[in-house]
Amino acid sequence: MLMSVIDRHPPAQDIPVTEIISQCPPSLNQQIYLRLRMALSLNLRRQILIAVCDDAALRSQFVTQIQSELANETTPTPLVSLELDLENPDLLAHIQAGMPNYQVTGIDRLTRQPVHIQRTFLDSLSAIARQLPKLEFNLVLWVTRPWCRSIQQSVPDFWQWHTGLFEFEGDPFGDNPVPIQPPPTASSNGHRKIKLDTELADFILASVMQTINLEDHASITDVLKTNHPDTEPLQFLQQIEDLHQQRASAATIARLYRQIGDWYRDRFDAARPNSGHLTIVIRAYEQALKLIDMKSEEVPDLLNDIANLYWIKARCGEGAVATNLEKALKAYQFAIDRSDPTLQPQTYAMIQNNLGSVYSDLAGVRSPEENLQHAIEAYKSSIEYRPFETDPSRYAATQNNLGTAYWNLAQHRTPMFNLQSAVLAYNEALRYYTPDREPMHYAMLQNNLGTAYWNLSRCDQATQELAMAEDFLHLAIGAYRVALIYRTLEAAPTAYAATQNNLGTAYWHLANQDSTHYDDRATYMLCAIDAYQEALSAVQYLMAANTAYAPTLSFDLSATHHHIALAYHQMAIDQRAALETKERSQFLHHALKHQVRAAQGWQDQPDFQPSAVGQLGQIVKGIYEREGIQGQTQALSQIPPAFLPHVMREL
Repeated sequence: MLMSVIDRHPPAQDIPVTEIISQCPPSLNQQIYLRLRMALSLNLRRQILIAVCDDAALRSQFVTQIQSELANETTPTPLVSLELDLENPDLLAHIQAGMPNYQVTGIDRLTRQPVHIQRTFLDSLSAIARQLPKLEFNLVLWVTRPWCRSIQQSVPDFWQWHTGLFEFEGDPFGDNPVPIQPPPTASSNGHRKIKLDTELADFILASVMQTINLEDHASITDVLKTNHPDTEPLQFLQQIEDLHQQRASAATIARLYRQIGDWYRDRFDAARPNSGHLTIVIRAYEQALKLIDMKSEEVPDLLNDIANLYWIKARCGEGAVATNLEKALKAYQFAIDRSDPTLQPQTYAMIQNNLGSVYSDLAGVRSPEENLQHAIEAYKSSIEYRPFETDPSRYAATQNNLGTAYWNLAQHRTPMFNLQSAVLAYNEALRYYTPDREPMHYAMLQNNLGTAYWNLSRCDQATQELAMAEDFLHLAIGAYRVALIYRTLEAAPTAYAATQNNLGTAYWHLANQDSTHYDDRATYMLCAIDAYQEALSAVQYLMAANTAYAPTLSFDLSATHHHIALAYHQMAIDQRAALETKERSQFLHHALKHQVRAAQGWQDQPDFQPSAVGQLGQIVKGIYEREGIQGQTQALSQIPPAFLPHVMREL
C-alpha cells in the first residue's frame, strides 16, 4: 500500500576494520579511533578487536573516551572496562553474562609476570576462540605491539577470529602529539606499506572468471591477457598493487577502490543484485573509507553509499535483515555527524531521508513505536533542508515517506492525531505529484490518502460520532476512485487490484454504517461487490500473465473472498432488497464459493479460519430455506470434507 523512497547517491557485509596505514601523522589516529568506535556502535556480536597502543597515558585516554562516548550515544552502547587480574588472568572468568561489550586493559603488565601467569592468559584466549560461536559479547583487547605479536604467534587459533586491528600512533584528537619512533617495518621516510585487500582481489578474480567462463586457478595476469572488457576491475587491482609498490598516497589508492565499487554498482540491479557483486561493492567502498581523510567532504557521501548498500542487503534478504539495517543506521548517523547542513543542505537532507527510511524498515522488525518516531524526526529534518521551492520532487517524496511513517505509527498509538498528520503530509506531497507530471505517483498518493481516511473512520472518536465516520468513508471512496483513473488494469495491474480491494472495503463499511440511510445500503453493498470482483479479476489477470518476478499482492486475498462472501450473503438475506428469488439464490451460491476459498486460504491461520467456516453454515442454511434439501445437498457437496463437521454442527 505504502511506498518508501531511498535516495541513491553515486554510491555496501560487515565493516571489518583492519587498520594498516601508509603515514602516521597524529591526525590519522582520529580516523582509527572513530572506526573503532563505529565497529562497537554497530551492535554486532562476537567481534574480536585488537587495539594497539604503546603509550600508557594515551591508551588510558582512549579507554576512557570510548566508554564515555558510547554511553552517551542516542542509542547507548554499554562498554565494560576490565583491568586484567594478574592473579587470575583468565578472561572468561571475569566476563558476566548479558553484557555486550568488554574492553580489557592491563595486558602490558603481564610482561613482568611469571611465565605460567602469561600462559594462563593466552590459554584463556584459546578458550574464547573455541567457544566463540556460543558467545554473545564483543571483546576489545588493548595491547602493546610486543603483546600484539605474541598473541598472533602464540594463539593463532584466537588470532584468526579477530575482526579488527587498530594501530594507534600519538594523540587521537590531534593535540599535543607524542613523537613515537616508526616501527621496524617502516621505511626511512616514515611510510608503511598499504597492503592490498587480498580477499577483495579473490572476490573480483572469481567474479571475472565466472563472467568470461575461464577455468579455476587462473591468475590475474592470465585473465588480463584475454583482453575481455569485463576484466576492467582486475586492471584497477593491478594499478592498486603498482601504487602500493610506489608508496602512493592513501587518497590516490582510495580513488581506485571507489572506481572498483562504482564499476560493479553500475552493473547490478538494485532490486535484485548479484550477491557476489554486492559483496565486492561493499568491500571496495569499505577500503576507500579506511584510506580517505576523515575530514574530507567525501566522507558523508561515502558513508551514505555504504549505508544504502546495507539497506539494499536488508531489502533483498541478504544476511540478517535487522543486522544490515543496524549497519545502515549507524553509517547514516556517522554521515550526519560529519555533514554541515548549512554548507551541504542537499546532502544532509538526503541522508536524513534515508535514515528515516531505515528506521521505518527497522520498525517492521522490532520496537515499532520507537523506530517510527525516529523515522518521523528524520523525515522532518530532511524536509527542513529540502523545501518545496528549491527541490520540489524530493520534498514530495519525503512528505510521502513522512505520511507513511505517521500512518504506521497510528496503528500503535494516538491514531486520530497520527492519521490526520499523515493526511497533511500526503496532501503536501500532492503539491508536486500532479496527474500531468507524475500520474502513477499521484495515484499512489490518492490511494494512501484513501487508506488514511478509511482508518480515520475506524478511530474511536469517529465511531462515536457516526456522521464523522461516514464523512471519512466518503473521502476514502473519493480518493480511491481518483486513484483508479490512473491505476488501470493495463497500466498497473497489481496496484489496480489493491485499490479496488480498498474501495470494496470502504463501500462495505459504508453500507454497514448505522448512519447510512437504508435506501443507500443496497447500492453501497453492490458497489462493494463490484469492486471486490474487479480486484479478484485483476489477480486472475496477473496469474494468467505468468510473468517472471510477479510482484507480491499487498492485500490478503483470502480476506477479499471472505468480505465479498459476506456482501453477497447480506444482500441475499435482506428481505427489503429489490432482488428476485432467483437472484437471491445466485447470491447465496456466490457467497458459498467465495467463503470456501477464504476458509481454504486461511487454513494455516487459526485466528481467521473459524470465521469463514462458521459463515459457511449460515450460507448453507440460507440455501436450504430457499431451495430445500436438494439445494442443501448440492451446497454441502461443494464444501471440502475437512470443513463439513463444523458446518454440520451449525446446521
